[in-house]
Amino acid sequence: MFATASQWLVIVGGLWLIGLGAFMLVQPRQALRVLGQMGGSPMAHFGELAVRILVGIAMVLAAAASRFPVAIAVSGSFLIVSALLLMLLPRRWHATYSTWWARRIPVTAVRLIAPMSSAMGAALIWIVI
Repeated sequence: MFATASQWLVIVGGLWLIGLGAFMLVQPRQALRVLGQMGGSPMAHFGELAVRILVGIAMVLAAAASRFPVAIAVSGSFLIVSALLLMLLPRRWHATYSTWWARRIPVTAVRLIAPMSSAMGAALIWIVI
């Protein structure tokens, strides 16, 4: 069976989550710095949101062919709606929110969360193939 373009995009999103988990595990301080920069510039803000929308659309389109169609469709819809809402709010709110969290999350917590990111990425890939 050949995967559709939307399934491939979801797979790329899953691989990104796996890579993010590895980055968080190996470079937790740098991961917090990156988190603190989300929303800090129009490029970072709209770039992040565009990727969320793209992956969300891919998830909605790939849902019917997945192992858990309702969960994938709902998750994809959440990504789309949340990104659109963030686009409507002032960018400085997004920047303030990400900076607030980056200053409060302990480095140890980043390392503890890292395997969950990788597991979610692997689960996402498994669900759509």
